[in-house]
Amino acid sequence: MLLTEIDAVNWNAIPSPRPRPRTADARDGLRALAAARDLDSVASAVAALTSGSLLRGGNGETLPGAAVAAPFLLDIAERGHPHARESAVVLLDRAMRSAPLADFSRFRTAAGHDAPLCCAIAELVRARGDSLAECGRSGKYLLKASDAHWRFVIREASGASGDVVALGTLQGGLPAPSAGGELHHDGSVTEVAAVGVECPRVDATEDACLRLSGLGADAADDGGLAGAVLYPATAACGGHER
Repeated sequence: MLLTEIDAVNWNAIPSPRPRPRTADARDGLRALAAARDLDSVASAVAALTSGSLLRGGNGETLPGAAVAAPFLLDIAERGHPHARESAVVLLDRAMRSAPLADFSRFRTAAGHDAPLCCAIAELVRARGDSLAECGRSGKYLLKASDAHWRFVIREASGASGDVVALGTLQGGLPAPSAGGELHHDGSVTEVAAVGVECPRVDATEDACLRLSGLGADAADDGGLAGAVLYPATAACGGHER
């Protein structure tokens, strides 16, 4: 079933830098990792996936193919051979931590946002939270790694002392003090100079209250930000060095 789903992807349609990687590198690498039962087979599969189809090993760059491959890597992390599971987790972790190429840094999420590539992968990881939590230490590690790529959906917002204070749902970890963000709303992306925690979280809920600086208090007039989605600024996301 998994091999059939991997084969069904049009790997040639995924944006990638030139010279384009061979379609077979991503497809065959994922197929090989899914079927791997020994360390040599795992190593061969990982080499194919880090040679320019999902990651560029030498430069540590993430390519858009990594987001397309993430659901398959998650399947392997959950149900593959133990050696393959660990490698799938490492590949996903590297994909979230590594900086993408400048012209290939966005990926369209299921919600229709052109999110930072690493954040799009983190959303896919968090969507498997329950099953990953049951995968032992490696699954919990991967969930923890996704925290740096938080996502905040605004429920309501109001102006406050020149800033915007927003209530909403936060997935991932709380933003670092003075970290910037990017606000996705009505098909546009607006830079947020700083995102801070206005009120601490209550218990273990996803409800959060954040202060957004640099938008201007009038940005929240007439419920104008309800439904907007905030991601970390790519320069501060996941520990990337720019």
